[in-house]
Amino acid sequence: MDERERIEALRREGKINDEEAQMLLEALEAADQLEGEVQSSAEPKGVEYGSLEGQAGAGGGWAYPSQERRWVKVNMLAGQLEVRVDPSLQEPRVWGKASVRQVGQDLVVEPQPVQGDFLGGVLKNFRAGELDVRLPPGWGLELDGKAGDIEIEGVAFVRGRLLAGDIELREVGGLDLDVKAGNIEGSALLREGSHRLRIEMGNAQVRLLPGSSLKLKAGVGLGNLETPGDRIADGVGTLEAYVRMGNLEIEG
Repeated sequence: MDERERIEALRREGKINDEEAQMLLEALEAADQLEGEVQSSAEPKGVEYGSLEGQAGAGGGWAYPSQERRWVKVNMLAGQLEVRVDPSLQEPRVWGKASVRQVGQDLVVEPQPVQGDFLGGVLKNFRAGELDVRLPPGWGLELDGKAGDIEIEGVAFVRGRLLAGDIELREVGGLDLDVKAGNIEGSALLREGSHRLRIEMGNAQVRLLPGSSLKLKAGVGLGNLETPGDRIADGVGTLEAYVRMGNLEIEG
Protein backbone atom coordinates (compact mmCIF):
# COMPACT_ATOMS: atom_id res chain seq x y z
CA MET A 1 0.00 0.00 0.00
CA ASP A 2 1.53 3.32 -1.05
CA GLU A 3 1.06 6.67 0.72
CA ARG A 4 -1.92 7.76 -1.38
CA GLU A 5 -3.70 4.47 -0.71
CA ARG A 6 -3.00 4.89 2.99
CA ILE A 7 -4.56 8.35 2.94
CA GLU A 8 -7.69 7.00 1.27
CA ALA A 9 -7.84 4.15 3.79
CA LEU A 10 -7.57 6.58 6.71
CA ARG A 11 -10.38 8.63 5.24
CA ARG A 12 -12.63 5.58 4.79
CA GLU A 13 -11.93 4.49 8.37
CA GLY A 14 -12.87 7.92 9.68
CA LYS A 15 -9.43 8.62 11.16
CA ILE A 16 -9.12 11.77 9.04
CA ASN A 17 -11.81 13.88 7.42
CA ASP A 18 -12.13 14.89 3.76
CA GLU A 19 -10.35 18.21 4.31
CA GLU A 20 -7.38 16.62 6.05
CA ALA A 21 -7.16 13.96 3.34
CA GLN A 22 -7.07 16.62 0.63
CA MET A 23 -4.33 18.53 2.47
CA LEU A 24 -2.27 15.37 2.86
CA LEU A 25 -2.58 14.52 -0.83
CA GLU A 26 -1.49 18.05 -1.74
CA ALA A 27 1.45 17.80 0.65
CA LEU A 28 2.46 14.43 -0.77
CA GLU A 29 2.48 15.81 -4.30
CA ALA A 30 4.46 18.83 -3.14
CA ALA A 31 7.01 16.58 -1.43
CA ASP A 32 7.53 14.65 -4.67
CA GLN A 33 8.10 17.91 -6.51
CA LEU A 34 10.45 19.16 -3.81
CA GLU A 35 12.53 15.99 -3.93
CA GLY A 36 12.98 16.42 -7.68
CA GLU A 37 14.01 20.03 -7.25
CA VAL A 38 16.56 19.16 -4.58
CA GLN A 39 18.11 16.41 -6.69
CA SER A 40 18.42 18.68 -9.72
CA SER A 41 19.80 21.68 -7.84
CA ALA A 42 23.51 22.18 -7.38
CA GLU A 43 23.29 25.41 -5.37
CA PRO A 44 23.64 25.39 -1.58
CA LYS A 45 20.67 26.57 0.46
CA GLY A 46 22.40 29.75 1.58
CA VAL A 47 22.77 30.88 -2.01
CA GLU A 48 19.19 29.99 -2.81
CA TYR A 49 17.72 32.01 0.04
CA GLY A 50 20.16 34.86 -0.32
CA SER A 51 19.23 35.35 -3.97
CA LEU A 52 15.47 35.00 -3.53
CA GLU A 53 14.80 38.66 -2.88
CA GLY A 54 16.94 39.77 -5.79
CA GLN A 55 15.04 37.45 -8.15
CA ALA A 56 11.59 38.41 -6.91
CA GLY A 57 10.79 40.81 -9.71
CA ALA A 58 11.49 38.20 -12.37
CA GLY A 59 10.33 34.92 -10.87
CA GLY A 60 8.57 35.38 -7.55
CA GLY A 61 5.92 37.85 -8.63
CA TRP A 62 6.04 39.78 -5.37
CA ALA A 63 4.06 42.97 -5.68
CA TYR A 64 5.69 45.02 -2.95
CA PRO A 65 9.18 46.59 -2.98
CA SER A 66 11.35 44.62 -0.57
CA GLN A 67 14.64 46.53 -0.64
CA GLU A 68 14.11 48.24 2.72
CA ARG A 69 12.10 45.57 4.52
CA ARG A 70 13.50 42.70 6.55
CA TRP A 71 11.78 39.34 6.26
CA VAL A 72 11.19 36.17 8.20
CA LYS A 73 10.90 33.37 5.64
CA VAL A 74 9.04 30.27 6.83
CA ASN A 75 9.31 27.06 4.80
CA MET A 76 6.87 24.50 6.18
CA LEU A 77 5.73 21.07 5.03
CA ALA A 78 2.68 20.77 7.28
CA GLY A 79 1.47 22.09 10.59
CA GLN A 80 0.15 25.15 12.33
CA LEU A 81 1.79 28.56 12.18
CA GLU A 82 0.97 31.65 14.20
CA VAL A 83 2.71 34.95 13.48
CA ARG A 84 2.12 38.14 15.45
CA VAL A 85 3.79 41.50 15.92
CA ASP A 86 5.27 42.35 19.32
CA PRO A 87 6.19 46.06 19.62
CA SER A 88 8.62 45.29 22.46
CA LEU A 89 10.92 43.21 20.22
CA GLN A 90 13.99 44.34 18.32
CA GLU A 91 14.52 40.99 16.60
CA PRO A 92 12.13 38.11 15.75
CA ARG A 93 11.56 35.26 18.20
CA VAL A 94 10.53 31.71 17.34
CA TRP A 95 8.94 29.05 19.55
CA GLY A 96 8.61 25.47 18.37
CA LYS A 97 10.79 22.75 16.89
CA ALA A 98 12.51 24.53 14.02
CA SER A 99 15.87 25.52 12.63
CA VAL A 100 16.51 29.25 12.37
CA ARG A 101 19.33 30.80 10.41
CA GLN A 102 20.20 34.27 9.24
CA VAL A 103 20.68 34.95 5.54
CA GLY A 104 21.77 38.52 4.93
CA GLN A 105 19.36 40.74 6.83
CA ASP A 106 16.59 38.12 6.86
CA LEU A 107 15.79 35.01 8.90
CA VAL A 108 14.91 31.61 7.43
CA VAL A 109 12.78 29.35 9.64
CA GLU A 110 12.28 25.68 8.79
CA PRO A 111 10.15 23.50 11.09
CA GLN A 112 11.92 20.23 11.83
CA PRO A 113 10.18 17.09 10.48
CA VAL A 114 8.98 14.36 12.80
CA GLN A 115 10.98 11.15 12.47
CA GLY A 116 9.28 8.34 10.58
CA ASP A 117 7.72 7.81 7.20
CA PHE A 118 6.34 10.73 5.21
CA LEU A 119 2.65 10.26 5.94
CA GLY A 120 3.13 9.58 9.63
CA GLY A 121 5.31 12.66 9.94
CA VAL A 122 2.87 14.91 8.10
CA LEU A 123 -0.09 13.69 10.17
CA LYS A 124 1.81 14.23 13.40
CA ASN A 125 3.04 17.66 12.33
CA PHE A 126 -0.36 18.74 11.05
CA ARG A 127 -2.24 17.75 14.16
CA ALA A 128 0.29 18.53 16.88
CA GLY A 129 3.04 20.63 15.34
CA GLU A 130 2.82 24.31 16.07
CA LEU A 131 5.21 27.12 15.30
CA ASP A 132 4.87 30.48 17.04
CA VAL A 133 6.68 33.48 15.57
CA ARG A 134 6.81 37.01 16.98
CA LEU A 135 8.04 39.88 14.81
CA PRO A 136 9.15 43.43 15.57
CA PRO A 137 7.06 46.15 13.89
CA GLY A 138 7.94 46.64 10.22
CA TRP A 139 9.13 43.12 9.50
CA GLY A 140 7.52 41.11 6.71
CA LEU A 141 6.54 37.44 6.54
CA GLU A 142 7.33 35.25 3.54
CA LEU A 143 5.60 31.88 3.47
CA ASP A 144 6.27 28.73 1.48
CA GLY A 145 3.85 26.14 2.84
CA LYS A 146 2.62 22.78 1.61
CA ALA A 147 -0.27 22.14 4.03
CA GLY A 148 -1.39 23.84 7.22
CA ASP A 149 -3.43 26.37 9.12
CA ILE A 150 -1.90 29.81 9.43
CA GLU A 151 -2.81 32.84 11.56
CA ILE A 152 -1.15 36.20 10.94
CA GLU A 153 -1.78 39.36 12.94
CA GLY A 154 -0.42 42.89 12.60
CA VAL A 155 2.38 42.01 10.13
CA ALA A 156 3.49 44.82 7.82
CA PHE A 157 3.46 42.65 4.68
CA VAL A 158 2.65 38.99 4.00
CA ARG A 159 3.72 37.27 0.81
CA GLY A 160 4.04 33.68 -0.35
CA ARG A 161 2.13 30.54 -1.23
CA LEU A 162 0.25 27.68 0.40
CA LEU A 163 -0.70 24.52 -1.45
CA ALA A 164 -3.48 23.42 0.89
CA GLY A 165 -4.93 24.96 4.02
CA ASP A 166 -6.34 28.16 5.45
CA ILE A 167 -4.85 31.58 6.09
CA GLU A 168 -6.40 33.95 8.62
CA LEU A 169 -5.30 37.58 8.43
CA ARG A 170 -5.85 40.20 11.11
CA GLU A 171 -4.87 43.82 10.50
CA VAL A 172 -2.05 43.10 8.06
CA GLY A 173 -0.51 45.99 6.13
CA GLY A 174 0.03 44.31 2.78
CA LEU A 175 -0.40 40.99 1.00
CA ASP A 176 0.69 38.95 -2.00
CA LEU A 177 -0.66 35.43 -1.53
CA ASP A 178 -1.35 32.32 -3.62
CA VAL A 179 -3.41 29.41 -2.26
CA LYS A 180 -4.05 26.33 -4.39
CA ALA A 181 -6.75 24.74 -2.25
CA GLY A 182 -8.06 26.52 0.81
CA ASN A 183 -9.34 29.81 2.15
CA ILE A 184 -8.10 33.31 2.93
CA GLU A 185 -10.08 35.44 5.33
CA GLY A 186 -9.56 38.37 7.65
CA SER A 187 -8.78 42.07 7.64
CA ALA A 188 -6.15 44.31 6.06
CA LEU A 189 -5.20 47.97 6.01
CA LEU A 190 -4.05 48.60 2.43
CA ARG A 191 -3.07 52.23 1.93
CA GLU A 192 -0.44 52.19 -0.81
CA GLY A 193 1.60 49.89 -3.01
CA SER A 194 0.48 46.82 -4.96
CA HIS A 195 -1.31 43.89 -3.36
CA ARG A 196 -2.54 40.57 -4.72
CA LEU A 197 -4.35 37.42 -3.68
CA ARG A 198 -5.24 34.37 -5.75
CA ILE A 199 -7.02 31.13 -4.88
CA GLU A 200 -7.39 28.22 -7.29
CA MET A 201 -10.07 26.40 -5.28
CA GLY A 202 -11.62 27.85 -2.15
CA ASN A 203 -12.97 31.11 -0.77
CA ALA A 204 -11.60 34.54 0.06
CA GLN A 205 -13.21 37.04 2.41
CA VAL A 206 -11.22 40.19 3.16
CA ARG A 207 -12.39 43.23 5.09
CA LEU A 208 -10.56 46.44 4.21
CA LEU A 209 -10.04 48.46 7.37
CA PRO A 210 -10.79 52.19 7.64
CA GLY A 211 -7.92 54.14 6.09
CA SER A 212 -7.48 51.76 3.17
CA SER A 213 -7.10 53.48 -0.19
CA LEU A 214 -6.85 51.48 -3.38
CA LYS A 215 -8.11 50.60 -6.81
CA LEU A 216 -9.70 47.15 -6.83
CA LYS A 217 -9.62 44.59 -9.62
CA ALA A 218 -11.50 41.44 -8.62
CA GLY A 219 -12.75 38.38 -10.47
CA VAL A 220 -14.16 34.88 -10.01
CA GLY A 221 -14.02 32.03 -12.52
CA LEU A 222 -16.82 29.92 -11.06
CA GLY A 223 -18.59 31.23 -7.96
CA ASN A 224 -19.89 34.42 -6.37
CA LEU A 225 -18.25 37.84 -6.32
CA GLU A 226 -19.06 40.66 -3.89
CA THR A 227 -17.11 43.92 -3.78
CA PRO A 228 -17.75 47.53 -2.72
CA GLY A 229 -16.82 48.78 -6.21
CA ASP A 230 -13.58 49.32 -8.07
CA ARG A 231 -12.19 52.09 -5.84
CA ILE A 232 -11.74 52.51 -2.09
CA ALA A 233 -11.24 56.11 -0.91
CA ASP A 234 -8.70 57.91 -3.14
CA GLY A 235 -7.40 54.74 -4.78
CA VAL A 236 -3.73 55.25 -3.90
CA GLY A 237 -2.77 51.56 -3.93
CA THR A 238 -3.99 48.58 -5.95
CA LEU A 239 -5.46 45.19 -5.05
CA GLU A 240 -5.88 42.38 -7.55
CA ALA A 241 -7.96 39.47 -6.24
CA TYR A 242 -9.01 36.34 -8.13
CA VAL A 243 -10.67 33.05 -7.21
CA ARG A 244 -10.84 30.39 -9.91
CA MET A 245 -13.38 28.11 -8.20
CA GLY A 246 -15.15 29.49 -5.14
CA ASN A 247 -16.39 32.75 -3.70
CA LEU A 248 -14.68 36.12 -3.34
CA GLU A 249 -15.93 38.80 -0.98
CA ILE A 250 -14.19 42.12 -0.43
CA GLU A 251 -15.69 44.41 2.21
CA GLY A 252 -14.72 48.06 2.43
